[in-house]
Amino acid sequence: MATTAPPQSALGDSTIEREAERWMNDPYGHFGYHNTRIHSLPREEVEAVQLAAMNLRLQERRGQVQMLAKLADAQGIDGVSSLEGLAPLLMPHDIYKSYPTSLLAKQQFAKLNGWLGKLTRHDLTGVDVSQCDSIDSWLTKIRDETPLDVGASSGSSGTCSFYPKSKQDYRLSMMGMRVQLAQKFGEDPKPGDIDDKIHAIIPLYKDGHASMGAFGKYSCEIFAKGDPDFWHYCFDFKLSSDLMWLAARLRAAAAKGDVSKVDVPETLLARRAEWEQQQANMPAQQLAFVNEMIGKLQGQRVFVMSTSNLLYAAAKRGLEEGLSGVFAPDSVFMGGGGAKGVPLPDDLEEVIEAFFNTKRMISSYGMTEMNSFSVLCEHDRYHVLPWVTPYLLDLDSGQPLPRSGKQTGRAAFFDMTADSCWGGLVTGDVVTIDWDHPCECGRTSYAMEKKIQRVTEIQGGGDDKISCAATPGAQAEAMEFLTGFGG
Repeated sequence: MATTAPPQSALGDSTIEREAERWMNDPYGHFGYHNTRIHSLPREEVEAVQLAAMNLRLQERRGQVQMLAKLADAQGIDGVSSLEGLAPLLMPHDIYKSYPTSLLAKQQFAKLNGWLGKLTRHDLTGVDVSQCDSIDSWLTKIRDETPLDVGASSGSSGTCSFYPKSKQDYRLSMMGMRVQLAQKFGEDPKPGDIDDKIHAIIPLYKDGHASMGAFGKYSCEIFAKGDPDFWHYCFDFKLSSDLMWLAARLRAAAAKGDVSKVDVPETLLARRAEWEQQQANMPAQQLAFVNEMIGKLQGQRVFVMSTSNLLYAAAKRGLEEGLSGVFAPDSVFMGGGGAKGVPLPDDLEEVIEAFFNTKRMISSYGMTEMNSFSVLCEHDRYHVLPWVTPYLLDLDSGQPLPRSGKQTGRAAFFDMTADSCWGGLVTGDVVTIDWDHPCECGRTSYAMEKKIQRVTEIQGGGDDKISCAATPGAQAEAMEFLTGFGG
């Protein structure tokens, strides 16, 4: 459904536009790094600022991001007069893996640069990738010569996604963790919550282009304040995007019943044993690392970002050995995924909280394609930050569901803080939001229920056939433009 730019007055006065610019460019600084203020804003004010930001970003980004310009032009959208009006410009998450897989197999990184350059405002035409002989060398070249630090997915579906995230995007994501996790809602920030160095314990990698590698590096900046003595990681090497892709292709070949046909360069296939050895050694190394940190940093304030099952294993063993309450009580523990289909123990949170001396293990909902993490409150709801506009889309039509009552649909978001590209995203997740009733925790921000499912789970497996609010003709035209490589 095409919409045209609303009259200037419909965007709100200049005060709202100035407020929108502050949210877009430095949201945490604007609110004094105060978590309670951020989640206590009147919803009417939030939605007015969101609408102003949408129009400001659209005016700015359509001249910078070629894919957005194609999608907007094809639908005649110059501006929006309602939050729902932006839905046709939300881009499906699989657009970031829409390149032909053969480009990776043939190491045609110049063409991949051409594809990626259509999705970001940063110019990649001057980046010479002719000497790149691997995914890692390609992404490192981009990181060294541009503001980008491209996020690469693990390729669990068989194809890696490459999201043109910037270094500024990553820093904002990590600051969001510090502001939301280190402060208790309802209280003012305590001395040191923002400015002090906090030991960052990352039982993962020193570096990497996937989030599990990149977040370790940026935790050093935001939590450890750049002090290497406060930055602790398990693996003193980079998480290899090439090995992740190799693993994905091996899984895809196995699913087809022929592991002999793996479309990767021979030089990469030769590293299969290296990857298998890494996978075999990881659990023992991670457990040993956590145990080392327990002994080294006992009684100190720490930030721990890990999988829940690893924290549980370390805590269970420690309690059995008579240890408990090992870190300072104002430490921050964020768990998440990693169970790999194995149900987590019923006593998981109880064991972790007792051993690590924390009142609560916090989890969050987020993804590489967004700057903002939604943190789970004590009433088991993920609260969306005010500079992110959530949408629920009908699974069949892709049209936005009413922003009233209790609704369940495909999650989509517009993140006005996106620095490097367009912030509109359609996910593969199904979530539930009660639009009318604020959460009992006291936060006024919109909140998603804890139960989040993949669309493929609900639809019985197979590929996720994403239906977007954009017109089919506009989608097809934009995708043809994105994946057209010429000769």
